[in-house]
Order: sequence, then structure tokens, then C-alpha cells
Amino acid sequence: MTEETILLLLSGLLLFMVGVYLMFAYRNLLRVILGVEVMAKGVTLVLLAAGVFRGSVEYIQSLIVTFIIVETILAAVVLAITFVAQRIYNSLDIRNLSKLKG
Repeated sequence: MTEETILLLLSGLLLFMVGVYLMFAYRNLLRVILGVEVMAKGVTLVLLAAGVFRGSVEYIQSLIVTFIIVETILAAVVLAITFVAQRIYNSLDIRNLSKLKG
């Protein structure tokens, strides 16, 4: 493993851990969404580190681009749900989401 690979791997793991902390430490829906996004960026860095380590960066790049597209779509849907929850309950507390059942 090169220093670059180790740095990418450690940075990705650190971002993932920060994302987990943001998800579970707060009850604000925007912070939970931010935690999921930070976790996804950490996973992206770990995937890149795996590609650099194996020497197949081209294949990993296409996987990362696909991952970013899916992540963007997911963020748009979750932010729309957040917007609806804010309008209905005038709060971004995640405990209110259980009341959105159909």
C-alpha cells in the first residue's frame, strides 16, 4: 500500500465515522441528512482507495460516478420529504416523521 492509498482509506473511514456521529447524535432531520451525505462521501473515498490499491482506477471511476448520481437523487427525495415535514409540523425533529404514515 502506498501512502496515497492509506491516506484515502483513513480519510474515508474518518468521514464515515463523522457521518455516523451526525446521524445518531442529533434529532434534527437536516443534520441526519448531512450525516448520510458525509457517510456517502466516506464510502466514495474508500472505493477510490480500493481502486488505487488494485490498480483499476478506470472501473472504480465509473462506479463512483454512478454512486454520486444515485446519492444525488436520494438527497433530492429526502429533502422533499423534509420540506413536507417542515410544512406540516413546523419542526425538523425526526420523531415527527413517524406521524407521516399513510
